Amino acid sequence: MSDDRKILITGAQGFIGRALLKHYQSLAQPVHGVDLRGDGGDVHAGDIAAPEDWSDLLAASHTVIHTAALVSNALDDAEMWRVNVLATRQLIAAARRHGVRRFVHISSIVVYGNAASGELDESCPVHADGGSYVRTKIAAEHSVLSAYADGGIEVVILRPGDVYGPGCRVWIDVPLQLIRSHQFLLPASGKGHFRPTYIDDLVRGIACAAASPQACGQTFNLSCRGAISTREFFQHHHQWLRRSGPLCLPTLPALVLAQSNFQVRRLLGRRSEASPASIQQLTSQAWFDIRKAETMLGWVPAVSLAEGMQHSRAWAESQGLLD
Repeated sequence: MSDDRKILITGAQGFIGRALLKHYQSLAQPVHGVDLRGDGGDVHAGDIAAPEDWSDLLAASHTVIHTAALVSNALDDAEMWRVNVLATRQLIAAARRHGVRRFVHISSIVVYGNAASGELDESCPVHADGGSYVRTKIAAEHSVLSAYADGGIEVVILRPGDVYGPGCRVWIDVPLQLIRSHQFLLPASGKGHFRPTYIDDLVRGIACAAASPQACGQTFNLSCRGAISTREFFQHHHQWLRRSGPLCLPTLPALVLAQSNFQVRRLLGRRSEASPASIQQLTSQAWFDIRKAETMLGWVPAVSLAEGMQHSRAWAESQGLLD
């Protein structure tokens, strides 16, 4: 895309947004970001629910890469809906008004639903079988597609797999916290499917989709090939902490324990990601066909699980998460 305007990244202080910003900066590509907290440099303070407050950033951008979202199975439905759906709708409408050419929406493979099984490609229907995170990610996609149908802006929807790596809260930081507090367990006897996608691979995929002319109007799975078991993935965390585990249970008792723990902590005014929705998410028996991204974008995942976990452990240790 020949345009002297910049790429704008929402959620630029988050896990994916921060890695994406660094990627473009390393290439000396004009880029800036927006987040609730600015950094005094390339990341400006702004709420995605009020895009007109920073409309100058939109007007100065040819592409918006929308990574900002609440990624949680512990927050209230209303809060998730406000950020993941309503703010996305307002943001893409504002982007259109201010002449942004392309809107790249970072969705998730959770939109296929927790009950989906087998290999899924982008033609498979979405299914609201899950908690607020699943439902709001589906609704956010619908908002983006609706704006595209109205014309005036290009859109690309990307569905990452289970993204992990240095700086990851969901799959590195939170599991370590839960293990230390004796709240971590796996349903489906640890045989749920996990699709580990290293952050650097995802960033390359996003950059390819943002730049590719033929990606306009398309949806892509950006995941690893195949899947591993949840037990195989999370045993790394236990080894880092020198703990035995993970504790693997059949799904029903795992759900009962998670529900009890979740309710007790809610009564105490505490939030916990060890919720029934998280348990259901870890029962998935699906994996994802990535041939469309390989063919149309020329993207393939390159980082092995061993290498990715080595980098993740080094980061966790540097943050004092393994003390």
